[in-house]
Amino acid sequence: MALLANNNDSVHNVTGAYLFTAYVLASLLLTTLIAVDLYQAYRYRPSLPSKQSNQVSKQLQVFVALAVLNFSTLSYHMLSYLIYSYQDWAEPKGLAIRPTLYLTKHPLSSSNLGFIAHLWQWLTESTLFFHFAKTICENSANFWWTLHALHVSAGSALFLSIEGKEGEQKDGVQILWLIRNLAGSRRQVPHLWAYLFIGQILPISFAQSLFCIAMILFPVPDPTRTVKVPGPLVQCLPLLAYYFSVFSAPLVVNKPAFMSIIVAIRLLLLCPFVFRIPLFQVFASKSVYANGIHSSYLASYHVGLICSLLLCVEQTCMSLTENGLGTTLAAINSNPAVSALGYDFVLYLVLCFAWVTLNPDLVDVSM
Repeated sequence: MALLANNNDSVHNVTGAYLFTAYVLASLLLTTLIAVDLYQAYRYRPSLPSKQSNQVSKQLQVFVALAVLNFSTLSYHMLSYLIYSYQDWAEPKGLAIRPTLYLTKHPLSSSNLGFIAHLWQWLTESTLFFHFAKTICENSANFWWTLHALHVSAGSALFLSIEGKEGEQKDGVQILWLIRNLAGSRRQVPHLWAYLFIGQILPISFAQSLFCIAMILFPVPDPTRTVKVPGPLVQCLPLLAYYFSVFSAPLVVNKPAFMSIIVAIRLLLLCPFVFRIPLFQVFASKSVYANGIHSSYLASYHVGLICSLLLCVEQTCMSLTENGLGTTLAAINSNPAVSALGYDFVLYLVLCFAWVTLNPDLVDVSM
C-alpha cells in the first residue's frame, strides 16, 4: 500500500486519504455504538439497595468523567498532530496556513473552497500514519514514552479478552462468526469487538475507560460457570512475538521493514481475542470457573511483566545516557504524536488507580 511507504512530496496517495477518512469515521461510529450500549444498560439496570446504588452512581460519575477527559485529551493531541502535519506540508509550497476552517458568512466562498481543496491535496500527498509511527520511534526519548504506552496496550488487550463476553449460543451451538465472538469469559458486554477496534485505532486509555463503565454496568452473571482457556504456550507465544516486535521497532525506523513491524505490533494485540473464538478452542487446555479465570493466565502475566521490565530498564538506561532525565521527560511535549501516546499512558495510570480505589471488591484476588 502507498500508505505504508515513505513518499515524495509529489506522490499522490489517494488510498491513504480514503483510509484516513475511514479511520476518523470508524472512531466516531464505534464510540457512538458503545455509548448507546452503555446508556441503554444504565437506563434499564436492575434496582439496587440504596447504599449499593449510591456506590455505583459514584463509580459511574468518576469513570464517565475520565472517559470524557481521555477523549478530550486524545482529540486535542491528534488534532494538534494534524495541524502540525498540514503546516509542515503547506509552508514549502507557499500556501496560506489556515489550520482551522471558519465557515461564517460565506461557507462556499472561493477562499473556503480553495482551502478544502488544499486539505484534500495535503491528505493525498502526506503519509500521516508513517510519519506518526516514525516520530514516536525515531529517538530514545520519544520511544521511552511510546514503550510505556505499548506495555499498557498489551495488558489492556489481555484484560478485555478475559473480562468480556462469552460467545453467543444458538440452539446449543456457538455461532462461528468471528466478529461476534471476539470475546472474553466473565461478563456479557455487548459489542466487545467495538472496544477491541477502538483500542486498535486510538490510544488505549479511552477504550479502557469505556470498558470500566461497562464492567460496572455488566457484572459477572454466573461466576460458577466453567469456561475454556488457552494453554500457557498459546498464551505466551503471541506475547513474546509482540515484545520482540516492540523491541525491533526503533532499530528499523529507516529500513523498509519498519511499517511491517508496526502493523505486526497492532495485529499481535488481537491474539488474546482470536484465541477466545470457538474456531480456536482446540488450543484450550482446560476448563476453569469464570470467577477464577485470571489465575489461569498467570503465564501471560509473568511473561508480560518480565518482558515489560526488561524493555523498560533497557530503554530507560539508553534514554538517560543519551538525553538525560530532563530531556527524556520533556519529550512528552516534543511532538503532538509523542504527546498523544505519552499523556495516554499517564491517563491510563490514573484510570487504573481509580478502578482499584473505587472497586476493591471487583479486583480478582487470584491475580
